[in-house]
Amino acid sequence: MVRTANSVDADVVELRLDSLNDARGLEKFLSIKKPVIATCMPSWEGGRFKGTEQQRIKILEDALLFASYITIELRTVPRLRNKLVKAAKERNVNVIVAYHDFAKTPSKKRIEGIIAREMRIGDIAKVAFMPKDVNDVLTLLNVLSEKKQCVQVIALSMGPVGRISRILGPLLGSYLTYGSVSKSRSAGPGQMTVSELHEIFSILKRK
Repeated sequence: MVRTANSVDADVVELRLDSLNDARGLEKFLSIKKPVIATCMPSWEGGRFKGTEQQRIKILEDALLFASYITIELRTVPRLRNKLVKAAKERNVNVIVAYHDFAKTPSKKRIEGIIAREMRIGDIAKVAFMPKDVNDVLTLLNVLSEKKQCVQVIALSMGPVGRISRILGPLLGSYLTYGSVSKSRSAGPGQMTVSELHEIFSILKRK
């Protein structure tokens, strides 16, 4: 993971700690030479971590040693979530508060409500939804385009229908977009590779 993180042409790297067999040796990530997002997504949010919430929070607390950003799910038990957020702020680590729905895209009002709740907790709000059609993608992009300038939001639609949001999102003010290091190592449905994103953004800049 360290070698891959240092070689990939990305501004920031996300380490999916829920993909590890155990949490030993996290100090090795101090060798990564770029900002790191530490994420340990639980199975109930669509991730791979199946341990207890206490174990998951402990892994994320340990990750504060090397992370510039930490991801915590909005639906995490408030007591544990607030404990991690407090520890992150004490270390000046940015907190991404995330909400994923792999089944549907809610209404514009509902999405705005989720983002507002996330911003009351952390520094950056993240929302990711599964669209049923292009109208769902437009709903999400509309929320992004109307957000206040001071609000940091990561917004994306998942799956094949939502792929366009991973390109248009940053153009409409999304804080970042996610790309995989290879096609076989995608962390979410519809995710493109870092090289594909570079190629697309390079073409758009020439236009």
